[in-house]
Amino acid sequence: MYTLVIVDDEKELLEGLSNYFPWESIGFQVVGAFGDGRSALSYCREEHVDVVLTDIRMPFMSGLELIEQLKALPVSPLFCIMSAYNDFEYAKKAIGYGVQEYLVKPAAFEEIRATFEKIRHTLDGTTPTAHTVSLQEAGNPLVSQTFAIVEKRLSSCTLQNIASELGVTTSYLSRLFKEETGQNFQDYLLSVKMETARRMLESKIGYKNKEIARALGYQDTQNFCRTFRKFFGKSPQKFKTEMGQ
Repeated sequence: MYTLVIVDDEKELLEGLSNYFPWESIGFQVVGAFGDGRSALSYCREEHVDVVLTDIRMPFMSGLELIEQLKALPVSPLFCIMSAYNDFEYAKKAIGYGVQEYLVKPAAFEEIRATFEKIRHTLDGTTPTAHTVSLQEAGNPLVSQTFAIVEKRLSSCTLQNIASELGVTTSYLSRLFKEETGQNFQDYLLSVKMETARRMLESKIGYKNKEIARALGYQDTQNFCRTFRKFFGKSPQKFKTEMGQ
């Protein structure tokens, strides 16, 4: 079980995340919940912590300042930011500080769970193969933001709503994405969804097909199963059987 500290000045959110999210089911134990960065820093200097989930804008010390201080420790935790400020400048700074993940408030249950499963894989030293391009590897900020939005809102994102959020036309973003990645956006989105489905099926948590379908934005479980079979050449059930589950 990996240790987790949560830092957020929104009291209700902090209590909800620390007390009601099923952290132990994905391999984490909340050992501290703090309403400001200074208190969290003091705790982390005295106790070993594996992961810090923090807001950015908080009194006394920002989340980025907290991360900068914790990075100086002999053994630094991993970091995940969850902030209402969906600003690429924050994402770039976070990358510079070695932040693992960036969640945008309000983050859905499935987004938090999928994000921390990825972090757990990193801690385990078993990071699964990814078919995505990381924020660091993307040359154009719009494409970087597109990657980030897909990763954080996989169940609901479309090319149209991403383009609208970024303030560009759908056709422009589609063309730019193809030029930058050599891949059509829809093919990319499908590959991310199917890779996520594969990881969830491999997980020891034992996700049901309907849970995976819902996490990926499929309203119809059978539609998800058909898409999975077409992509991998086998049904989700056969995939699990071959995995010995």
